[in-house]
Amino acid sequence: MKKSIFTSVLILSTIFIFAQLPRVAVVSFDANDHSLSRQELLEILRMEMSKDSKYSIIDKYEVAESLKNNGIEPTTCFSISCLKSAEKLLGLDYVVSGNASKLGDRIFISIRMINTKTDEQLETSKEFSFIPQKSSTMVRLTTEKMLGKSADVELEKSLSDEASFESAVNNPEDNTLNLGGPRMGYTFLTGEGGELIRKPKSQGGYDGYPAFFQMGYQFEKQYLTEGNVQALFEFLPMISGLDQGLFVPSFTLFNGIRSNKSGLEFAVGPSINKSKSINKYLYEDEYYTYEELQEQHPLLMHGDLEKEFKADSRGNARLNS
Repeated sequence: MKKSIFTSVLILSTIFIFAQLPRVAVVSFDANDHSLSRQELLEILRMEMSKDSKYSIIDKYEVAESLKNNGIEPTTCFSISCLKSAEKLLGLDYVVSGNASKLGDRIFISIRMINTKTDEQLETSKEFSFIPQKSSTMVRLTTEKMLGKSADVELEKSLSDEASFESAVNNPEDNTLNLGGPRMGYTFLTGEGGELIRKPKSQGGYDGYPAFFQMGYQFEKQYLTEGNVQALFEFLPMISGLDQGLFVPSFTLFNGIRSNKSGLEFAVGPSINKSKSINKYLYEDEYYTYEELQEQHPLLMHGDLEKEFKADSRGNARLNS
């Protein structure tokens, strides 16, 4: 019995509290640019108003039906006289409308709330960069300001400050540049590498010219895009030396950054190739194979000499980086 009485009192108290809340109708939203959806912005405004527990928001279907039955078109009800007519028909305490005006590369969002009993108008406006895709967020921020809620300072800055860092928030249409595709070029070898290529094959060289034609294909994946800058991971398999009868496969891994506008990029990473090499002994700043060492320095104890794998056409293929 006590439980039933408590439940009844709770329900009645809730009804009484809601009955005492100011009745508010969000009637219309105007916009002067075709890229802005009036209906969408109206819905955002209505939802943001309904989040405030201080007001009782009239159902949008009730508003539309009541106004149309009395010859008032909600989509064009922007003037004070029209809004007051809506207030009388619906028995409101407040009536709300919004406006989005594009001027140059800026947009001004205004929310107007009229107290139908005192005719007092509360109007809040905010200025943003013109980013149509973020207009809903702009309406939300302006409504929150009118209702006295704390502002998201960083979000407001990214949408309004012309000097703010470009990001996916204020540049939603910036396309992610993908430059994957065929690659061709030349590799020029100098120093020890160049000398090795020129050597005859009998000496472990390639009897060739130290410049190799390369061809391959670049694969890439963007993992971060902020406005006109992106960070990306690249994988580049290539084949070199076909122009000289050689087959030198390689692949390179890159991690870097790129400009989405110019395509200019900077990246670093390891290059791994498969080439022939042989274990050689270092003696008096020269490298010798075991056979060469036995032939040229037969009395030398090779066990005490430093060994290292060196590129040599007579060796076995192995991976190098």
